[in-house]
Amino acid sequence: MTKIMIVDDHPVVRDGMEAMLENESDFKVVASVADGASAVETCRRMGAPDVVVMDIRMPGMNGFETLEKLKRTFPDISVLLLAGMPLKVEVEDARRLGARGYLPKSIDWAKLVAAIRCAASDDATFIEESCVDEKVGPLSPREQEIIKYLSLGKTHEEMGTIFGISPETVRSHVKGIFRKLDCSNAAAAVGRAYELGILRA
Repeated sequence: MTKIMIVDDHPVVRDGMEAMLENESDFKVVASVADGASAVETCRRMGAPDVVVMDIRMPGMNGFETLEKLKRTFPDISVLLLAGMPLKVEVEDARRLGARGYLPKSIDWAKLVAAIRCAASDDATFIEESCVDEKVGPLSPREQEIIKYLSLGKTHEEMGTIFGISPETVRSHVKGIFRKLDCSNAAAAVGRAYELGILRA
């Protein structure tokens, strides 16, 4: 029986995943928690499960920070990281920090089940899904350039001069950035870009 812990800050996601995993005869969900701190404390209290299925973007400690803490106490723990918006740069971070895999939340259920079974095995193969985007983020190359200049406080007019395009074209790109990142202003978009790894400190 594979013992699984679910870590996700959305209760609907946790409950849905638990219900579906419990339908698998060889799976047992032993814990379902809302944040990284609870994941670390639960493992310390009851021991490491066979597989941790963990969201990356959570309040407080994110998935990578939680993974690091878990690995310090439980070096052999198997952690599958799930990303709502997969980023290629995060795949390398996941490998470096010792995750067993990095998968999009949109992955087919059968593939997730197979990934959990693989993570519970002794096979050291890193598990990833082919639909992880090869580009740095969800933005086009021009949008990635513009978000960098937004983070520096540049105006539409200044960016238009830099790129040799009209301020209206810049404004159109900025609207596209807001739409893709689900933000209503530049400050929120820049913050979201740092959260997603599109911008780096």
